[in-house]
Amino acid sequence: MTMDTIIRKKVLKIQERLGMRIGVNYGSSKIPVVRTTNQTLEVLRDLYKVGLKAFVLPRELFAGISSASDLYKGYYGDLLKIRDIANKFNIELALHHPSLSDQPDETLKTFCSIASIMDCRTFIIHPTFYSNMPQDQALRLVVYKINEIITGLRTSTKIGIETTGRVKELGSLEDVIDIVKRTRDTEPVINWAHIHARGSGALRSEDDFRRVFDKVRAEVGQSWLHNAYFSFSGVSYGPSGLIRHIPLSESDINLKTMIRQSISFGAKGTLIFEDPQKERFILKILEDLGDMVR
Repeated sequence: MTMDTIIRKKVLKIQERLGMRIGVNYGSSKIPVVRTTNQTLEVLRDLYKVGLKAFVLPRELFAGISSASDLYKGYYGDLLKIRDIANKFNIELALHHPSLSDQPDETLKTFCSIASIMDCRTFIIHPTFYSNMPQDQALRLVVYKINEIITGLRTSTKIGIETTGRVKELGSLEDVIDIVKRTRDTEPVINWAHIHARGSGALRSEDDFRRVFDKVRAEVGQSWLHNAYFSFSGVSYGPSGLIRHIPLSESDINLKTMIRQSISFGAKGTLIFEDPQKERFILKILEDLGDMVR
């Protein structure tokens, strides 16, 4: 048995015990951000070799698609290639766009269509696209716009509403829960680093993480725990919240504490690691992850 086979078996076993697909965002250690179809296929193959089962596609991959009509002008076949390889390797796809403009209609429609064609689990957005108005008004408009887009498109892919990291942005845990409760075909995307940063280091103890699980379960429903979506990374922050993402080893947010609470609540779903080393980071902490889920 080769070392690659041993590693793959360990990674698959950890995911089975944790009840979550583990993955990375945007690329691999060799290709940090995929920008072409061939690069994406290469990254998917590399993730399959080490046993990872989730991948978040960056908006940069679709830079040439400016409208829904562009999908059928040379891009549709590439989307199907990526979809088919991901299905073959049993890798769950998601698509991320963190910075929609204050006129998000066309981008929302286009990326929802892309995500649907590729059988993505979710199209993840930050609810910050009406940043030049009071937050209560922006919240109402975000809810209205998402419902309008979803009703018009009828896609199979959910829109993931991600918690954001800066105090002045829409996207607190409470905001995300409110949006999800008032929209159709949406789900909360819990970015633990952003919650930590927004609260100037809010997630330190078991109780801190437990309160997040309790709140989302109580507000969104018990079924949320059956297919949750988490993002975890290191983060630096100040009084205004997020400054930048940093390697987890340099941060004061504790992965073991989150994992323990996830297991305690019986959470299942997807866990995306954001780290400069991508899949190499996961392999580096493989033994620690194994100990966490024993």
